[in-house]
Amino acid sequence: MVDMLCWVLAAIVGIPLFMLAAECLLGASPSVKAPYILPPPFTVLIPAHDEVAGIAAVIRAVRQQLRPCDRALVVADNCTDDTAAMARACGADVVERNAPDLRGKAYALVYGREALRPQPTPIVIVLDADCLPARGALPRLAAHAAGKGAAVQGCYLLVGAPDATPLVRFSIFAFLVKNLVRQTGLQRLGGGALLQGTGMAFPWPMFDAAPLETASLVEDLKLGLDLRLAGRKVQFDPLAVFTSSASAESATQGQRTRWEHGSVATMAQYLPRLIGASLRGRPALLVLAADIAVPPLALLAGLTMPICVLLAVMGIVTGTFGPLLALLGLGAAAATALVFVWFRLGRDILPAAIARQLPRYVLWKLPIYRRLAGARQTLWVRTSRKP
Repeated sequence: MVDMLCWVLAAIVGIPLFMLAAECLLGASPSVKAPYILPPPFTVLIPAHDEVAGIAAVIRAVRQQLRPCDRALVVADNCTDDTAAMARACGADVVERNAPDLRGKAYALVYGREALRPQPTPIVIVLDADCLPARGALPRLAAHAAGKGAAVQGCYLLVGAPDATPLVRFSIFAFLVKNLVRQTGLQRLGGGALLQGTGMAFPWPMFDAAPLETASLVEDLKLGLDLRLAGRKVQFDPLAVFTSSASAESATQGQRTRWEHGSVATMAQYLPRLIGASLRGRPALLVLAADIAVPPLALLAGLTMPICVLLAVMGIVTGTFGPLLALLGLGAAAATALVFVWFRLGRDILPAAIARQLPRYVLWKLPIYRRLAGARQTLWVRTSRKP
């Protein structure tokens, strides 16, 4: 019984460490460019709450990629500023929504969907109001979604100022690992992809029927999992790139709190459902389950270390060191994979002198994880856009 308990403890973090290593090793190699396909007409749907300061740049970038058959629709959601007027002045179509008791992007998307229903385009692309599409990203994403009949997530990354603090740089690197490397690895392992809220395209029939309205803090993650459980395809396009500016350090912690509390809650809700569906003949969902079982990197490290200590103590008492050695091996594999990702993709974001401050980053995130046990965040709060 003691031996079995040791193996269970090792598996709790060992399986996520194995999945992290596999995704990083498979996902850090470059993607092959696909041939260009002419996309069908598409709509860029932009939910916006008090975004007057930055929405003009986003609409200008969007309109440079639109043809006469395409359109941009802004949902000015519970705005107290001139977001709607600014969006109209920049050439976007605008609908305004006022429902203070129902706040959050999901409700804005439902409102936008209703506005599109009389004359929908074949593809709908959801774009946050602070997110810039790289050149050609929108038509590429629309073509991919139409060609595969799938929801398609683009590569959503954060960019930082030259004087960004080390903690913000760690967050940018963690974002790259999660949103580019692990997404690529997950798709190469056959698990499809996860939705990440912006830079994501849907065929209209899928978007029309999608369960959008939710109070979840990570409604995009939930939507992608719901689509996969319903038998719909969700794919990743690493070459359709979208970027947002990283927030200041204080805002970054609030943003990470929302994402990570929401992700952990979603993990607990969806892991049993994904595993159950995989046992009923859909093995790809087991790969997806292994992916969402990987907690945020700092939390994974914070769980692994005390479990290693506990296994070492139990090994001394019982003489059984197999679980400890297995866990140490998996930890070393995951650490090696992350160093490989850093070497290939992250040295400009996280110079070696800053990378040595990793323990400080883990300590900075401890308050986020302490609140998971009690004061878990449950309400949507708009992230500050101040640099």
